[in-house]
Amino acid sequence: MPHKRKEAKKAYYQANKEKLAVKHKVWREANKEKLAAYHKGYYQDNKEKYIAYHKAYYQDNKEKAATREKAYYQANKEKIAAREKAYYQANKEKIATREKAYKKANKEKSNERQAKRKALKLNQIPVHLRDCPKEKERLQQTYKLCHLFTKATGVLHHVDHMWPLSKGGPHWSGNLQIITAKENLSKGYKINEDVKNTIQEMLEEEEKLHKDKE
Repeated sequence: MPHKRKEAKKAYYQANKEKLAVKHKVWREANKEKLAAYHKGYYQDNKEKYIAYHKAYYQDNKEKAATREKAYYQANKEKIAAREKAYYQANKEKIATREKAYKKANKEKSNERQAKRKALKLNQIPVHLRDCPKEKERLQQTYKLCHLFTKATGVLHHVDHMWPLSKGGPHWSGNLQIITAKENLSKGYKINEDVKNTIQEMLEEEEKLHKDKE
């Protein structure tokens, strides 16, 4: 008997799909605030469970999720930009306070992100390394190590581009060194031609190896 009821329910839904969708949409519009409050309450009561579920789903469906996110972004570029702009305008102080707190608690990540932004602006991230997970990890480890040096010695250290970005150098782990802030500031934007040539040769070799793997 329950099986028959299930089949009848399914048949009814198939026969009235559009009608039910309209009815559901109208109900949602009429109960927006009520639904928002319910979902917010549910999320607060099940935060850990919710995060764990979505994290597990993302890990199992990385490519699918990335493709869907990319397609959504491409189809809604202007809408997303307008929404982000409106949110920023309405929450300037809140965002600034949050970013300041994040920078203070995550100095190495903040410095890494800042260097990446600058390199992207100058178009100086090697194309073959832009989506390379190993290179991403190497960069993260370099900035993390720099932060640990500062913490362990009590002397401020910087991650330095041996071949400066301003002189056309690449934002690449092979072009980075960790030196004291004093050394970095006194060095400025000087470049040793031998160092530059060595980095260029190493980068060309890395690119060749990358192409051979493809």
